[in-house]
Amino acid sequence: RMKYLISSWGIEKFRTVVEQYYGKKFEPFRKLPEWEFKSYLGWHEQGDGGLFCGLHVDNGRIRGTMKKTLREIIEKYNLNVRLTPNQNIILCDIRRAWRRPITTSLAQAGLLHPRYVDPLNLTAMACPAFPLCPLAITEAERGIPDILKRVRAVFEKVGLKYNESVVIRITGCPNGCARPYMAELGFVGDGPNSYQIWLGGTPNQTSLAKCFMNKVKIQDLEKVLEPLFYYWRRKRQSKESFGGFTTRMGFEKLQELVDKWEGPVESSSRYNLKLFADKETYEAMDEFARLQNKNAHQLAMEVIRNFVASQQNGKSE
Repeated sequence: RMKYLISSWGIEKFRTVVEQYYGKKFEPFRKLPEWEFKSYLGWHEQGDGGLFCGLHVDNGRIRGTMKKTLREIIEKYNLNVRLTPNQNIILCDIRRAWRRPITTSLAQAGLLHPRYVDPLNLTAMACPAFPLCPLAITEAERGIPDILKRVRAVFEKVGLKYNESVVIRITGCPNGCARPYMAELGFVGDGPNSYQIWLGGTPNQTSLAKCFMNKVKIQDLEKVLEPLFYYWRRKRQSKESFGGFTTRMGFEKLQELVDKWEGPVESSSRYNLKLFADKETYEAMDEFARLQNKNAHQLAMEVIRNFVASQQNGKSE
């Protein structure tokens, strides 16, 4: 294996021998530009006069009305399709005149523009795990919808804004097929209903995470996540990502914060910006939202915006 040869020889000897076989000297390496993660979601110029549309797909699974509508659109407009490493779909070679009817059809089927998708969902990913993978030792794809909702609830509890997000990846075993080792927050299955928690990746996914805790039971996730997100909000530097914050703080300090956690300090603000005052209201809204392929927050914001717009229109008349 080449990696063992390089480990034995060192890079300088390896380069010299390869140059002898090649017959030329290698040029010095060139510095690469800073890596930028691009999801390609939403509508974009294709570069040849056409457009392409990136669609977010939760866990890469299309079924039911979504699947039927997507197939009809692709066949009707004879579109080329590309799949992304983030389990999303890109529809290519779209004429400008097709944009409106395609947008309408996609929205009616629940394939929403990314601005209407929870930011946590946009970068989240899970491997198939149970029941499809024989290597899985706990849930991933089937479990991630509920875990993302619980993370969103923790965000609201500790005062993080809706548009703030972290890269979350979940796998059912240590093989890491959903790339949890590059995530800001990775859950790696290490037993039945149990996960390792990995921290320290970056939003552009150019840094490796490290294992923070082992054998965290799924029912105890909030005990770990609440203090981490609370102190990220309170102690982060300007524009510091969650992954950058956990790396800067260090695992020893983070472990101390988790061990001493007794709940967030109540805010003295006279404004209450929470959308849901009680669990029953949230659950009722969430159940109704699912019928429209949305989450509770999306539906609530839609109702509020429509109400505000109707009031403004009434005043203008």
